[in-house]
Amino acid sequence: MICLLVDDEPGIREGLAALLRRKGHEIHTAGDCAAASARLAERSFDLVITDWRLPDGTAARFIADCPCPVVAVSGHPEEVEVHASVREVLTKPVSPARLLELLAATASSSTAPAGGRVADLPRDAREVVEAAIAVLGPAAPVEVHDDGAFVVLRAPLPSDAMLPALEELGGDLRVLAPGGRSQVELRLCRDGRPDPGLPVVRPGVVWPAAAEFAVDFHGTDAIPSLFGNCLERLVEARRRGARVYFLNVPDSLHFWASSQGKAHDMPMREKVGPRLPAVLADLWS
Repeated sequence: MICLLVDDEPGIREGLAALLRRKGHEIHTAGDCAAASARLAERSFDLVITDWRLPDGTAARFIADCPCPVVAVSGHPEEVEVHASVREVLTKPVSPARLLELLAATASSSTAPAGGRVADLPRDAREVVEAAIAVLGPAAPVEVHDDGAFVVLRAPLPSDAMLPALEELGGDLRVLAPGGRSQVELRLCRDGRPDPGLPVVRPGVVWPAAAEFAVDFHGTDAIPSLFGNCLERLVEARRRGARVYFLNVPDSLHFWASSQGKAHDMPMREKVGPRLPAVLADLWS
């Protein structure tokens, strides 16, 4: 990850920077608000870690327009102002282990300009994105863009040897070389459906008469009675020859189905889509 570390005490600042660099992160530093503002104007960062009180003011001076997550550090955490960019407030003294945990968590929930964190994605797409990040490595500078219909993960490709594992995850995968550097892009349907043209309905509505469709449980209450009703409707749909996919089923409902001896009724899980025909690959932009 590319981080900006802001602290006015040189010993703390450079000591933490050295530790994080040894863990594979790219660390830039600043000693006050003015220097931090200058660094943020020069380039983009994945995360800002900053002491709250600085010689020329508080960190509120430069985080107002900060496009990346901020971890604020203070001996008096109650003084840290509520701000959309501040994702975590740590109390001094900060444990290096805690800081490394935060960096790992941020790396696995990269922020997308068009739509939120990886943790906010529906389950099926989120699991694929997290698996891709694990393949690429926790220190990889991953970007995840969510436009509400598709999720696109972009990251440098350290080695072609990673491609088989990424291809196995499903979705559309391509490798680009902007500026001569290999970059991988993985595109998925946001809701996890295996085909972008597949009809998707909510569990409580009338199901379509289509030969193939999906039922999306994302955001619904994990009510066993509702899920049991859906499994009964699934049997009826199969009798008429329909193929049904269940998307984003919570763990609690998987467990309930198993405890009720209904696990065998669960639809087959297909890989998260989409998959573009080779003839249409050039249309992906």
